[in-house]
Amino acid sequence: MKDLREQIVAYEPENDVEQQYKEEILRQWDCTGDEIFERPDEGHFTASSIILNPAMDKMLMVYHNIYQSMGWTGGHADGAQNLLQKAMDEAKEETGIQEVYPLCSEILSLDILPVHSHKKRGRLVSAHRHYNVTYGLIAPEKQKLTIKPDENSEVRWVSLDEWKPLCSEPHMIPVYEKIIERMKQKQQEKTGLYSYLADVLLPWFADNARDLPWRKDKEPYHIWLSEIMLQQTRVEAVKGYYHRFLEKLPDIKALAEAPEDELLKLWEGLGYYSRVRNLQKAAQVIMEQHNGVFPSDYAKILALPGIGDYTAGAVASICFDASTPAVDGNVLRVISRITEDYQNILAPAMKKRIADNLRRVYPGGEMAYTFNQSLMELGATVCVPNGAPKCEICPMNGVCLACKNGTWTVLPQKEAKKKRRIEYKTVFVLQCNGNTAVQKRPANGLLASLWQYPNVEGTLDTQAALNQAQEWGVKPVSVDKVLPGKHIFSHVEWHMTCYYLQCENQSDLFVWADENAMNTQIALPTAFRIFRESEERSQ
Repeated sequence: MKDLREQIVAYEPENDVEQQYKEEILRQWDCTGDEIFERPDEGHFTASSIILNPAMDKMLMVYHNIYQSMGWTGGHADGAQNLLQKAMDEAKEETGIQEVYPLCSEILSLDILPVHSHKKRGRLVSAHRHYNVTYGLIAPEKQKLTIKPDENSEVRWVSLDEWKPLCSEPHMIPVYEKIIERMKQKQQEKTGLYSYLADVLLPWFADNARDLPWRKDKEPYHIWLSEIMLQQTRVEAVKGYYHRFLEKLPDIKALAEAPEDELLKLWEGLGYYSRVRNLQKAAQVIMEQHNGVFPSDYAKILALPGIGDYTAGAVASICFDASTPAVDGNVLRVISRITEDYQNILAPAMKKRIADNLRRVYPGGEMAYTFNQSLMELGATVCVPNGAPKCEICPMNGVCLACKNGTWTVLPQKEAKKKRRIEYKTVFVLQCNGNTAVQKRPANGLLASLWQYPNVEGTLDTQAALNQAQEWGVKPVSVDKVLPGKHIFSHVEWHMTCYYLQCENQSDLFVWADENAMNTQIALPTAFRIFRESEERSQ
């Protein structure tokens, strides 16, 4: 992101007064140096913001006791040179809001504001000037508002049709009007960037699309299967699963009738096993309610088990030429960067707004499919999720605001995830006469009804592990090896210690599977499969 001086230099005054302000601020900065960020008596930097709601029809205002007027939020730089962050911090402190983001990274107004002499905390402050930098911020309305007792006495949202009479400082009204108008203009400019997408991305995709197996045809079953598999999983990892799955279950009827153990074995290693269970439930619904034919209507696709807005949009556009957005993580990242949108991409409102804006620019017919694919392809191969985007080869680099302003480093914005809970487990690979002990997990909860190696809570030392195995009645005779392991779920981490034990007795507490069954019938989730893979590598 540009530093403050770059932002000020890039600021484009709209009249002579603004030009004079810009020149005077830069001149004073040169004369005073970085002391201008502190509080020299003559004048110093301040950061302010106009805060609008997402609909841009209300402004968040505070009643400043010192000025006896409703107005904007802001404060002295006090050493800070990132004045955008300072403006956001002041907005939170003065109003109590916690969810707030910039409309854009640009300065919306540079002003030199006179401050009359006044008393603050019992001390007389001489008249001076504020070299004020103003940004536009957006904040959802449904947040708790609080006053800062020593500075303001009221905080509230005010309609843009009603705010002027509340401002008792006539000289500030034109400043507020100017910034509000510029915020609306910036929003229109950002929304206008959507109109470039189809013209730029369709020819780019024609030359750069990857050769992927699920792009060979438009069979709904194939597209649907690939989209479910690709959720939370890399493309290269999915290719093998996709081919194996279709070899065993070539159509919707075969999927609907597949035994659960076979289904789970085909999915072994992909994780999120509820996806494949819902895949089968949806196949059964298609057989029962749609005569075995995948529905072509978006609403009917969306009604199938396990299918959300994204998958329904992808299948409808790819298979049936519907102009329906398919907004996944790749699309959210691409759009948030192109339009320099600081909203939390995990918020449903953000996804809905992007989908609505995309819907307005969708090309018709087969191009709808290509348009969806091109957006996802750009996010997967150029505007990548991890590491720096490849802006130098991006077809949108001429209009992308994050590229222009260097804000790709902070976009997209995501709400901080809650810290995962850590659980400690001791896992047992019990082997007897060439067979391995496994058991089904409970029908409810994490990894419901999946196979697992026997395990207990906590971390056991070797003797305690042998004692536990003895209690199970397997009569351990040797410890082959002990390995650590870790698996991360969305909300919990398992830190595991695995004991490989040779045993004399096959206890009835477990199912004892031979090597063929382990390879063809027993589907171990990745949390446990890591220990089987370690066993296979050692053989």
